[in-house]
Amino acid sequence: MKLIDLKLTRFIPGPPDEVFDVWFDPDSPGGPWHGAEKVLMNLAVDGMFYFGVARAEARAKSSALPDGGALGHFGRFTALERPRAAEHTWMSEHTRGLETTVTVTFEGRDAGTHMTIVHRGIPDDDLGRAHESGWTSLLSRVADHFARARIP
Repeated sequence: MKLIDLKLTRFIPGPPDEVFDVWFDPDSPGGPWHGAEKVLMNLAVDGMFYFGVARAEARAKSSALPDGGALGHFGRFTALERPRAAEHTWMSEHTRGLETTVTVTFEGRDAGTHMTIVHRGIPDDDLGRAHESGWTSLLSRVADHFARARIP
């Protein structure tokens, strides 16, 4: 199976420590875990996570998914360097069960944060490539969260 890597960068109008915290807080809009039907997370190196997204929501992004139940995402945190970077594994139906790697960096610049997501080892098929729109959407939600928070 051919594998691909994705790299996405977005300017977030907030300081790196706050952006880092929002990204990993299931109660804050923006991070992957927000809005999930169920979240289990041990935010520590070697800590595990699981979150389930309603298939109807996931299906809106990819018609290749069947209806019903939650689309589960699993992984293990391999590095956490608040507020600069984090790395974790990532597995789901979209990765065809392969353990992929996600690295997120938070670089303070231009009175905000340049946030970069690198997702390595994704299957080069419709479900694997759907990660690009998923990560892009999440980066937009984080940016919107901070833009709204800074409106006087």
